[in-house]
Amino acid sequence: MNEKLQYASMLEIPVNTCNITLSPIKKRKFKRKKKEDAEVVKNKLIEKVNTEVMPEQSVGYVESQEQEIQNEYDDSALEQEVYDKECQEKQVKPKNKFKLSVIGIQLTIIGVLVATIFLTNALYSDSGINVFLRGVFGTEQAKTVDERTFDEFTPVLAVGENQVSLADGIMNFSGSGSVYAPCDGTVTNVIQGDDGKYSIEITHSTNFKTLLTGIDYAYAGLEQTVYKNIPVGYVTAGATMCFMNQEGLVISDYQIVDGSVVWAV
Repeated sequence: MNEKLQYASMLEIPVNTCNITLSPIKKRKFKRKKKEDAEVVKNKLIEKVNTEVMPEQSVGYVESQEQEIQNEYDDSALEQEVYDKECQEKQVKPKNKFKLSVIGIQLTIIGVLVATIFLTNALYSDSGINVFLRGVFGTEQAKTVDERTFDEFTPVLAVGENQVSLADGIMNFSGSGSVYAPCDGTVTNVIQGDDGKYSIEITHSTNFKTLLTGIDYAYAGLEQTVYKNIPVGYVTAGATMCFMNQEGLVISDYQIVDGSVVWAV
């Protein structure tokens, strides 16, 4: 204890001063009991000593009070440290909602793609995926059989009537120019003769075909789809054309009226 307190005790005079030393407490971000100033603590202690304690007891009492105050602040610091630790342990790490949402979006996109592919395959038989699968696995989709007869078609000739002569179902074209198919169809045979000219067979249905001969330049290839408004070849000195039925016989029961074929009834 300091000498001033000992001297005050000997003279039996009131205590008017003492030394107060408080240990510094580390600042925390959490609220805690307000820290009292050392001067305030000193004044309270002197007042208590002078009012409640005999002068001869003041030295020991002041020492005990100083220790008690120090212990109080030490306990407060310890409690604050324990409180901080408990708060840290109670803190729960937030869930990664963004990660979960990204996974959900990816699954949704995959589902949409699968549904799109399924619908495309079901509604569009010639889609890219169907063609790819048929090429990989060698599976051919069953084609619809067209069993229309020749009299269900309306052939149109792409030349004037004065350029076409008809004899026994054989049409002869004079002059030069492009040659067209009379109806839409598929090229099922292309043959080049010894004279260098081509014969092109066009199938319109299982019961109706067109045969073009004397073609100098063939534009359409085998298994190619042709249309009545697109040339299939070119001739320099005339060509012939005829219609055939399912038995491969030439059809002759028709007339040419204004460039169109009219079947005999």
